[in-house]
Amino acid sequence: MWNTAVEAAFFTKMIDSMREFFIIVSIITLALGGIGVMNIMLISVKERTREIGLRKALGATSGNILQQFFSEGMLLTIISGTIGLGIGISICRLVNLLPMPARFSGMIITWQTAAFSIGVLTLIGIVAATYPARRAAEMQPIEALRFEM
Repeated sequence: MWNTAVEAAFFTKMIDSMREFFIIVSIITLALGGIGVMNIMLISVKERTREIGLRKALGATSGNILQQFFSEGMLLTIISGTIGLGIGISICRLVNLLPMPARFSGMIITWQTAAFSIGVLTLIGIVAATYPARRAAEMQPIEALRFEM
């Protein structure tokens, strides 16, 4: 006897497991991208140490420095995330042009998926930009001006 209800339940469970797996993989990928952004920002802080010292010596507050580097980190995250989302949508559209098997609707990106990825990316961008921005804001002007590369 063939029971399609059991097969449908197994299929639904398999699809749900695959969805959870891909969500975890995508969050890990975005987190690794955030680590890359943090490293780029730390290098930027190190290369611009004298600039930070000069700005602080001329009256910039730690809040000004923090805001500058935080906004640079967020801008870098937003630009790279937009490029990544665009590439992902393009790849999905290209795959959807290929002949598909019956019952396969193609690779569909819903607005919920895009909103989730943008939300996660924003959170990762905030975390990735906070440490370098705080490090830049805490520099002492005299030490920063003395810094040699």
